[in-house]
Amino acid sequence: MEIQANKESLPAILSKIQKYSKKGHGLAPLPDRQRDAEVVGSVVGDTVLIELGKRKKRTYLTTLLDVVTPSKDRTPPRCKHVGVCGGCTWQQKSYEAQLKEKEKRLASLYPIKPLPIIPCETPWEYRNKMEFSFSQNKEGEKFLGLIIARSKGRVLNLEECHLTRGWFVEVLSAVRKWWEESSLQAYHPYSDRGTLRTLTLREGKMVILTVSGNPDYCIPGNEIVAFKKAVRSVVENPSLFLRIQRAVKGSPTEFYEMHLGGPDQVEEVLHIKERKLTFKISPDSFFQPNPRQAEKLYTRALEMAAPKKGDTVFDLYCGTGTLGIVFAPYVKKVVGIELSPYAVCDGEVNMEENGIKNFTLLKGDVGERLASIEEVPDLVIIDPPRSGLNQTALKHLIRLSPKKILYISCNPATQSENIHHLFQEGYVLKEVQGVDQFPHTVHLETIALLEKR
Repeated sequence: MEIQANKESLPAILSKIQKYSKKGHGLAPLPDRQRDAEVVGSVVGDTVLIELGKRKKRTYLTTLLDVVTPSKDRTPPRCKHVGVCGGCTWQQKSYEAQLKEKEKRLASLYPIKPLPIIPCETPWEYRNKMEFSFSQNKEGEKFLGLIIARSKGRVLNLEECHLTRGWFVEVLSAVRKWWEESSLQAYHPYSDRGTLRTLTLREGKMVILTVSGNPDYCIPGNEIVAFKKAVRSVVENPSLFLRIQRAVKGSPTEFYEMHLGGPDQVEEVLHIKERKLTFKISPDSFFQPNPRQAEKLYTRALEMAAPKKGDTVFDLYCGTGTLGIVFAPYVKKVVGIELSPYAVCDGEVNMEENGIKNFTLLKGDVGERLASIEEVPDLVIIDPPRSGLNQTALKHLIRLSPKKILYISCNPATQSENIHHLFQEGYVLKEVQGVDQFPHTVHLETIALLEKR
């Protein structure tokens, strides 16, 4: 069925959403075109009226004109930006249906049946960190917010967000107002022109403004003063930082930080098995983005690994030492490896803060550090970046041959690839546990336990 959608006579097509893309957008079959239509904001089971757009390699991009017959899994979204903003993919999909889809995806990646996903009891206002982008169009209009879904870097002027607490959007609005009244330009990466790159907010009231390192586009001192005033009009005594990001073609990207005022760290508290743990976090240090679920994640990790008092544990990609600190009271000793010097410093502070004395932190690349270690650990905990283990780290992990590997990942696809490689080295997958750290998105945290045969 084809209807004239607008004055340009583009075809509008009535179709039913059958499945999801990897990014969580609905896909409707177009048999006569031998491709699917990708429909942002749709739910499997929806009958939708769509306007066809650009043809991609495997799909057509579309505009959703109307949901003619809603899916049984569709629910009213809270946010007015749903269907445009790339931050949430599934806010229009019931939370129960989100979990079922995530369990289905997990089951397709592993040779054993994953355990039921641990849900997020309150799937709103859970994120403790967000990064917003500055952008301008050819007409000079200014935008500060999140990237528009399926766009090539276009930014939405975000006016509300239900993944964070309310102060995030209040600061975002105040900073946008400051920027609109200034002559500063958004940074343009292809031309290396402009000043403002990103605005990062962390729970605990940390605000980080990232600017260009191009000396021709330095941020003037009076604008820094105005920026600080804008943030402080919303937040009392914020932790304020200016980060300078210098990108020169052919050289590694460099970062420099200036502390502009307020506390130089923020604090997160986790309760794990009746223990209260306190963590100090610097601007560049990683911490789990959903603290409520982090408590469940780390508690479940302890249960699955079942560490013993005489065990030696390696904590790879350990960040601020969170997992190592969680495990330390239950084992003989923990050795952590982390590349970021800021995270290592935070980790040492956190050990002292929590009275941990059997944890040694090593700074450096995981693969390079493992290459010089001969001690065989009983348990290795891995929590790598989304890209998973690189070849050097995987090679030396196999050489050390620990009895157990507890692999935590925010990207089940790369985790699954690494695990299948470990099968060839005599490891058996014992358990897979999903923890929903990221409601209303396609993302999922997983814990996998492997044991040596």
